[in-house]
Amino acid sequence: MVMLRLLRAEFLKTKRTPFLLIHLFVPIIISGLFLAYYTYSPWDFNGKVSTYFQALACGFPIIIGVVCSMMSEQEATACHFQEMLTASKTKILAFLSKLLLLLLFSFGAILLSIGIFSFGFIELLHEDTFSFQFYVIAGCILFVSFAFLYILHFFVSLHFGKGASIGLGIVGSLLVALLLTGLGEGIWSFIPYGWGGQFVSLWTMKASGLDLSTVEIGLQEGIIASVCGTLLALVLSCLWFWKWEGRKSDN
Repeated sequence: MVMLRLLRAEFLKTKRTPFLLIHLFVPIIISGLFLAYYTYSPWDFNGKVSTYFQALACGFPIIIGVVCSMMSEQEATACHFQEMLTASKTKILAFLSKLLLLLLFSFGAILLSIGIFSFGFIELLHEDTFSFQFYVIAGCILFVSFAFLYILHFFVSLHFGKGASIGLGIVGSLLVALLLTGLGEGIWSFIPYGWGGQFVSLWTMKASGLDLSTVEIGLQEGIIASVCGTLLALVLSCLWFWKWEGRKSDN
């Protein structure tokens, strides 16, 4: 009940901010642009799908950096984090409620973007090689892969400020693009910014009937690293927040 109350309070705080608009209009714009381009693009089917998903993977770190900084700066501006630090008897719940709200909106934005793209791709452009189920699973893969980044960026934005979070997001997007090239071979499994793009690319390859035996070891390493890394990041961030008393400049 406490978590639901905190979640409702956090949602009400975002109603008059660009937070909602970012999660609503950015997915619509991205999907619309890709669909418009694909109406005349000469690329083959697999190229179109892979490029769309890889573009999402490359662009999302910037969005994560922005929305996490918005969430933290809202608390910094309003009351120097004091409301967040005293919102409930269990201090960590305030941290988790904000993080959970970020993840819920992330999931909704990903599904909205992929839902619009898949509907237009299948029903309007008649590119029906993959079913709607394929796109939904791809969206879930991206969401789970991005969970670590939300934890990381929320920590950075709380501790260091919005500039650090946004800057890290920009660098992260460039890193995603690099890891999708040959430079990421053999190392992407251990770098969180490589998980989303690589996992969804491998999922597209599998759905296309391609043999993944040559990358099976890297895939297994990536799954283990992403699951363990995300859980470890969540535990460490909660322990950090338990002792955190706000930014020194805000005290």
